[in-house]
Amino acid sequence: MEANFLPLWKTLDTPLVSLDESCVELFSVLALFLLSMVVMLARSRHRQIVRHLVQLVALMVFFYIVYSCLGVFGMVRNTLHGISLIGSVYTEAFFWVSLPFCVLAFSITAGPFFCGWICPTGFFQELLAMLREQALRIPPVARLARRRPGRALTFVGLGLFFAGFMGLVIWLGTTKRFYVEDSSLYWAASLILVVFLVLTRRADDRAVRALKAVSLAIIVGSALLKTAIISPMHFAFADVRDPASALTTLVLVVASLFLSQAWCRYVCPWGYLMGCLHGVSRLRVVRAAAKECTGCRACERACRVDAIERGQVRLEDCHFCLACVDRCPAGALEIADVWKQGAAKKQKAPGA
Repeated sequence: MEANFLPLWKTLDTPLVSLDESCVELFSVLALFLLSMVVMLARSRHRQIVRHLVQLVALMVFFYIVYSCLGVFGMVRNTLHGISLIGSVYTEAFFWVSLPFCVLAFSITAGPFFCGWICPTGFFQELLAMLREQALRIPPVARLARRRPGRALTFVGLGLFFAGFMGLVIWLGTTKRFYVEDSSLYWAASLILVVFLVLTRRADDRAVRALKAVSLAIIVGSALLKTAIISPMHFAFADVRDPASALTTLVLVVASLFLSQAWCRYVCPWGYLMGCLHGVSRLRVVRAAAKECTGCRACERACRVDAIERGQVRLEDCHFCLACVDRCPAGALEIADVWKQGAAKKQKAPGA
């Protein structure tokens, strides 16, 4: 691997430890999980600052150690590929399934904290939203979905960007042949359209989030057909010159400036799986029984994925970042162990 072609000035041309002889990727991600859970469960007024530091550490781990990029498509594809190798190449099968399976296992216990604490794509979008909020002195851009923005600004801004995006795609099409691997461009075009429709109130935000299930079905189908679709930001973690991944990342950036966590909201297939698991996970954010909600909506303003409505958390959309818990002035939201609560109710039930 030539250093001149390494993405984003990567200083290492090989993983820190040979993946053929060790499980360094798995151990590093497990360490991230444990670090996240320790910080997550320790109530502190500085928890959100520490969470961003954990996200930064996770980004460095993915960049320098986790050499097989855990992209939003790759997590699904790697799992299916590893399962297909079971019974033939056990070592390689373990390599491909170990990381996704660990994420799934931890998520059943601690909810979709991978999305809110570790995922590089999610952190990248959240960072953009934070910078925009600081620059324009506005509340989280998730709130834009509830107010009718200036139509002229939305039409002109997204319209010009879409025109430029299509121009780049046409130019690239004249310089190379597009393969199925470049299909991430379809996700990018869909994301621009969805953000435009939501911001102009042509589509309901809640309804179009069902596209994540469609996205998952397509990725599963492509993996079973042995066809790779490259994730956004993939070019930043691997030694590839992938204009499709770079263009999709550009769309992700612009979409996040208009509507925070847009990729996570509408098209992330792994996020859909995380939301499904959150319905059976052990830890959840719930209304505190001993506290009364004052209706101040501070929790809603703190949530960048717009997963809270009237003080109630929608599990399928929550990223478990705990910003709502930390920002609630009345302490009306808390982390609950619903498995333990369920067991206690069964013990107290008559005849139990």
